[in-house]
Amino acid sequence: MKPVAALCSAVLCSAALAFAAFSAHAQTGFDVAITVDDLPAHGSVPPGVSRIDVARDYLAALKAHNVPAVYGFVNAVALEREPGSGTALDMWRAAGYPLGNHTYSHMNINSGSLEAFEADLEKGEPAIRDRMKGEDWRYLRFPYLSAGDDAHHAGIIAYLKAHKYKIADVSISFNDWAYTETYARCMAKGDSEAIESMKIQYMQGVKASIARSLMASQKVYGRQISHVLLIHEGAFTALMLPEVLTAFEEEGAHFVTLDQAQSDPAYSAASAHQGEGLLIERTAKEKGIDLWSDAPPDVDISNLDGMCR
Repeated sequence: MKPVAALCSAVLCSAALAFAAFSAHAQTGFDVAITVDDLPAHGSVPPGVSRIDVARDYLAALKAHNVPAVYGFVNAVALEREPGSGTALDMWRAAGYPLGNHTYSHMNINSGSLEAFEADLEKGEPAIRDRMKGEDWRYLRFPYLSAGDDAHHAGIIAYLKAHKYKIADVSISFNDWAYTETYARCMAKGDSEAIESMKIQYMQGVKASIARSLMASQKVYGRQISHVLLIHEGAFTALMLPEVLTAFEEEGAHFVTLDQAQSDPAYSAASAHQGEGLLIERTAKEKGIDLWSDAPPDVDISNLDGMCR
């Protein structure tokens, strides 16, 4: 464990210093909508942990922090792969939170034809529509935040407009998905030291991403836009979610709905790459703005794959 700890320490120190420097002139507050991908089953779960446990922990944290109308984006294939996981979707709805579409199988739009992607999107609809019972569910979160290359993009945007879908954009993400499999392995091995180092690294990633996103918004828009956070319904993020939400609050976050966040003009501005990647990065690229040369560093996650092997 010592080499892992040493690596983490070096990575985290630089991120922590950069975050502290930003916090000295941080904004007085910002709006952020919390959104969650890969319901009802993201990645592996540790021994003795069920999808129901993950959903319960998630919902408890969201409710404790008074987070409103959190969209959960569904890959309905999990309902076939893991019978009984639909209970997690029912719990989400019982908590008063909405569901949206993440395609049936988490399909990358560039991996096949446009027609195949549209069919996969439609295949995921019944599980969502039936649970939403007349409420608005026509939000799409593109898997991998990929809205299509030149051969796909115009076609899918036209399809979404024709079918009254809205795109769930993202302005903040901190690679929470990368911890899911590592956490399951480390729990299976009972490696508590590794898990503690993961917790530290994870939270430094959260704080670095907040700092980077707030700085990027100021640079691109000259103001703080309303943000949309992407996280995943994995076991490790469920464990860490109370700390994540507290970190956002400490930096001035006010939790809002996805509709409220995306009413910000930044989300409706004309873009040749609508829905592709992170909103602020996409806009900066289109405007020729250098975002990262003077930004705090992101947290390196390359060590996670080798942990608890």
